[in-house]
Amino acid sequence: MTDSKRKLVIIVPSLHGGGSERVVTHIVNNLNRKKFEIILILLKKEGQYLEDLPNDIQCLDLKVSQARYSIFKIIKSIREIKPDVVLSTLSYLNIILIILKPFLPKNLIFFARESSIVSVNNQYEKYPKIYDYLYSQFYKKYNYIICQSKYMRDDLVNNYNIDKEKTVVINNPVKEPEIDLPSEKSEVFFDENKINLLAVGSLNPVKGYDLLIQVIARLEKNYHLTILGEGKEENRLKALAKKLNVEKKISFLGFKKKPYRYMRQADLFVLSSRYEGFPNVVLEANICGLPAVTFNCPGGVGEIIEDGINGFLVENGNIDEMVETIRKSSSFKWKKDNIIQRMKDKYSINNIIKLYEDVLS
Repeated sequence: MTDSKRKLVIIVPSLHGGGSERVVTHIVNNLNRKKFEIILILLKKEGQYLEDLPNDIQCLDLKVSQARYSIFKIIKSIREIKPDVVLSTLSYLNIILIILKPFLPKNLIFFARESSIVSVNNQYEKYPKIYDYLYSQFYKKYNYIICQSKYMRDDLVNNYNIDKEKTVVINNPVKEPEIDLPSEKSEVFFDENKINLLAVGSLNPVKGYDLLIQVIARLEKNYHLTILGEGKEENRLKALAKKLNVEKKISFLGFKKKPYRYMRQADLFVLSSRYEGFPNVVLEANICGLPAVTFNCPGGVGEIIEDGINGFLVENGNIDEMVETIRKSSSFKWKKDNIIQRMKDKYSINNIIKLYEDVLS
């Protein structure tokens, strides 16, 4: 760790409302300015989290719609900035950046922040074998790879021959939500006569909302599911809800930048993902005192949930077990204060940012 200020470039596609983008925003906002000069490079300067950036951050807009069009602009920008360290996040951008390494300054230190379970995520790509080849050949060229969970690290080490010494596990941070305004506190989001289930995340196949709709179809009439998120699967999911005759038991409310207000009022958080890197939404639900019932899918969720403490784990994809566990959880005596304190102790912004500062210095 050096005493001099390090020039750090962070590259991310945009600041739309995804988990990785939220984590990047937390990092940018909280890194010690006495240790780091931060330059944020966006492939396209857009997204809900732009307004959360502090004024002292240099933000460079490459103005490209897709990553493959950014190659020459990335090379030019990094050569002009002359950083000490480059941190990239999101898998496809990580691959592009490390392929460009021979064209960038030789003394540059490269960090990848991996945001998914690579071996699983690649199976959802159009050409899985090509992606597997790219990871196995190029990821080892990074100086360090930041993994959100032990599961993610083991996946890279075991399936892509990454040197374990090059990996470091840093969990995602969770920020204690701001105190709501009095007008927001008085706003009621749910029918108090229902058992209100809450799910948060983009509407894509990986999030498993099709499974969750099947779950709500098997639950009694007094259960209601609210989904916060937007995405390409919305019409298909609404059609499935109609087919199963549960459209009145589900509310699709779109993306909400501050889901905390909903988390404070819901009865139970549910995660139906087919895989997850390290789900921020579970941390956010817990920091609001909301217990979570989640599929024990590939990824870090099994490292977050302690059965009977802050939620319950369900066998991955097992709809029947999810139904029964939701029923059990609805009458379980949760200790909300304990859930909140556990999140503060393990995943507070201050603790996680300190780990980033140590690694990047």
